[in-house]
Amino acid sequence: MKKYLTLTLFPLIAYANPELEIKPAEPSLPTQQAVISTENFAKSEEITLTQELIHNGELTRQMLNKAIDTRQFHLLPELVRIYQQTAEPDTILLDYAQGIILAQQGEYKSAIALYRNIIAQYPSFQPVRFRLAQMLFEDRQNEAALDQFRKLQAETLPPQIANTIEQYISAIQQRSDWSFNFGLNYLHESNVNNASAARYIRVGNVPFEKTADSLPQKANGVSYHVNVAKDWNLITSHYLRVENNFQGKSYWDNHQFDDQQNRTSFGYQYQTATSRLNLLPFYEMRWYGNHRYHNGYGIRAETENWLTPKWQLSTAGEIGKIRHSQTENQRADSLTLLGSATLLYAFNAKSYLYIGNDILRDKTQDRRLASQRYTARVGWGQEWLGGISSRIQLSYGKRKFDQAHAIFNQIRKDKELGISLTLWHRNLHFWGITPKISYSYQRVNSNFADLYSYKRNRMYLNFEKTF
Repeated sequence: MKKYLTLTLFPLIAYANPELEIKPAEPSLPTQQAVISTENFAKSEEITLTQELIHNGELTRQMLNKAIDTRQFHLLPELVRIYQQTAEPDTILLDYAQGIILAQQGEYKSAIALYRNIIAQYPSFQPVRFRLAQMLFEDRQNEAALDQFRKLQAETLPPQIANTIEQYISAIQQRSDWSFNFGLNYLHESNVNNASAARYIRVGNVPFEKTADSLPQKANGVSYHVNVAKDWNLITSHYLRVENNFQGKSYWDNHQFDDQQNRTSFGYQYQTATSRLNLLPFYEMRWYGNHRYHNGYGIRAETENWLTPKWQLSTAGEIGKIRHSQTENQRADSLTLLGSATLLYAFNAKSYLYIGNDILRDKTQDRRLASQRYTARVGWGQEWLGGISSRIQLSYGKRKFDQAHAIFNQIRKDKELGISLTLWHRNLHFWGITPKISYSYQRVNSNFADLYSYKRNRMYLNFEKTF
């Protein structure tokens, strides 16, 4: 009978479990602030442009005003071009129209400068002040927008406009309040310890049999997160931001894999209607298996830019220092560096596609544990008929370690495949929470297959609320 030695693998691979988790650059679709306008605009007659309008300045002026009043903004560039060629055009009307055109193109700061110049000359021109306040709001210049809306409230205004201003002020106040996001998921894990299913490992010609603890383990439990954030508008588009993100997993039938992490960030944010920049120093702590696992600190930078109304580029960069609490894990103390980019294309309000790339460098104290990982991602979100929505992501990555493995005397190389699918029904919600069903599959193929190759399936039901 063939004899095997028994080997418990957990001490051998403790440095790889849990995996280092750093958030990549995530795409986001544009969100509309809850501001309701009660203005009613009558359907206008079709405007016909001819060369004769250049010689009839009064008619052209009326048509330009009509296009503005009826919100036919697509007609403004041509009407402005024609009106500029008429005799003695109204320069204030031209600047007013040009400001709308610039805002439509996302050039809010140029439009704001035009409108501020008009207000400086004509302080009582309330329609211009109202549009100035709207543009400041869209450009996330909250304090400046609030100042203009307050000045408008001091005037006698039509009830519809007064009501709209109150809603804008309420929206600005909500932006300045603390924001909360929490979520709760039911988890079913098929391989919670990311272990290879192979029962034996050969070191040279000697076979070692794994213990039960070193084989894939199942677990059931819940994951949860609670995020809190607040922005203080310092001046124009400059903010002070603080956020605290807490996330965890608890398994009622396998508590040794319970995992909690908390990160507190405090720093600078620049935000406009089409872009955002964050520079956030952070401090974090992590608990694993109900024991303090590590603490870390560093700085994270994030950008988000709508290049056009359909194209968005998001990037993230992070550098952090991690120190482990237990002596046996201190060889995994590391300097981590992340670079991430995601490009999103919105086909329309119901469908989008994105691609991304992530680079993660983990420089550990023991160079045999140091590695670099390259990952490519592609995702698709879609709203279907009947109220069904879906989001799917496919990722593929390669991970290579710096030095040869302590036992096998070769450099470890992994290939990683990930698939995730989320489904939900837009009309199914309880207390403002829409349940989502998610499935994720992860497969790792390693050149040390008996030790590090594994597959993992995860099913979870997600409940998330933001307020």
